[in-house]
Amino acid sequence: MNKSEVKKKHRFMRLLAGLPLGVLYLISDLAYPILYYMVRYRRRLVRKNLRCSFPEKSEKEILRIEKAYYHHMCDVFIESFKCLNISDEEMRQRVEVLNYELVEQIAGEGKNVFMLTGHCGCWEWAQEISVRYKNPKITCEIYRQIRSPYFSSLMHEVRSRWNTVQIEMKQTVRTLLKMKAMGEPFSCGFLIDQRPSTRVLDHLTFMNQDTMFVPGAEEIAKKANAELVYLDVEKTSRGHYRLTFREMIVPDDLKDRNYPLTVLYFRMLEETIRRQPEIWLWSHNRWRKFKTRFSS
Repeated sequence: MNKSEVKKKHRFMRLLAGLPLGVLYLISDLAYPILYYMVRYRRRLVRKNLRCSFPEKSEKEILRIEKAYYHHMCDVFIESFKCLNISDEEMRQRVEVLNYELVEQIAGEGKNVFMLTGHCGCWEWAQEISVRYKNPKITCEIYRQIRSPYFSSLMHEVRSRWNTVQIEMKQTVRTLLKMKAMGEPFSCGFLIDQRPSTRVLDHLTFMNQDTMFVPGAEEIAKKANAELVYLDVEKTSRGHYRLTFREMIVPDDLKDRNYPLTVLYFRMLEETIRRQPEIWLWSHNRWRKFKTRFSS
């Protein structure tokens, strides 16, 4: 596909995204039964993940969460697509950001800010935080390259509406250290709740399951003069989210633990998930087994 064809398709997508969200949600309502009942997209995996994470819940409750999750996932697709054509005013009405003063305070102390969050709510809309605080002026986002060139360019356009610095995952360390050397305070968001793609360094119990993790954000923060904060996500109603910055203060029982801030992150994320389980990414194969660098 040449550049001219890509531009034409993007233009058409922007026109579709200009439809009111109320209309786009009708598409989501139609897509849900197709995805859940006909395509049955990863239903076995989602059911397994829910059962293992909530052994105390009845099958009826597991089924309720499962269906709510698939409906929410259809909404997330629509909401992400809407980023191609949504006004700043509408985003302000739909995304509430609390305690952003914490980010400004850390930046005012001359430190960089690493914001840790998970795949909760509509994570594409989480970038709205970057226009709510005045300092730091530079916000970075880490992304994983998509195999399809067209969808890769489309997602780049979706994310570029906030003028954030896009960093390809493999270039994270090098890019952030270069930015630190420039001396201008910056913030960077990390989504670290997915299964690591490399050999892992440690594990913990998360959502009632043995969970592998790589403490990348915590390790990079030491080198980049950055402080970690947690971004809590709550879905207040359809198409409306509340994002709250929270301090990450290591409790006494984690002070002697390897990578205490990463472990604390997973504790805080678990609280977020248990509050609204249907808004987390259950269709990801988070607990697939793979080789580790530690002995269990």
